[in-house]
Amino acid sequence: MRRSERPLLSLPRPLLLVFLLLLLAQTVNHHFARQRLDTSYRSLSPPFSANIYRGLALGSKQLFGYLLAIRLQLHDNQVGRHFSYQLIDYRLLIEWLDTITGISPGTEYPLLLASRVYTSTGDPAQLRQILGFIERRFDDDPQLHWRRLAEASVIAKHKLGDLDLALGMARKLASQPASVVMPRWARDFEFLLLAELNELESAIAIVQALLQTESVNDPDERRFLQEKLLELRQKLFESRQGPAK
Repeated sequence: MRRSERPLLSLPRPLLLVFLLLLLAQTVNHHFARQRLDTSYRSLSPPFSANIYRGLALGSKQLFGYLLAIRLQLHDNQVGRHFSYQLIDYRLLIEWLDTITGISPGTEYPLLLASRVYTSTGDPAQLRQILGFIERRFDDDPQLHWRRLAEASVIAKHKLGDLDLALGMARKLASQPASVVMPRWARDFEFLLLAELNELESAIAIVQALLQTESVNDPDERRFLQEKLLELRQKLFESRQGPAK
């Protein structure tokens, strides 16, 4: 069966030249259209102080803070399209998130935006800024924000590739007092992360230290740690064995 398609190079040269010129013109037009679109981006303006917004809230601080958060979330959608997060000034973005948190301290929404939305940036410097914000705000209310710090630790490891930062956040979760109610996996996130990184000896030392202290008094938690300790020791033993002959 004969093929009906003709190779591109078999076309007459004038036609091929016209095709290439049209392709070049389309590429150039797309480039400059993107530049024009980027220059039309309206930057974030600095927020007013939290006290001013609280006065404007007329007693509905939680609702007003939520509305400001929605307004902030919609900022990257302008002129009918979504702009890249890399165009956002993350210093001003964090000022807004801090201000909204100051208006309604009991809300989790600003940190939810930080961990689920603004970590989508492809700029490592911006990502470090927003992870720093999450860690700082976690210190204000660990009970409210432990989920966000756990997410930030995962993002630091997998997206930023900063294992020290990820372990530091996981260690902060592990060091919370018993009064901060968290699920078992969150409190034990540090040694789980070390095990994933194949730092088995460090993970074993952490589990042993936890079992020797009085901070773990829940029977289910102790049973989980004891099982995990056996599992880690088995993995370490297997890793030290030579290849089977």
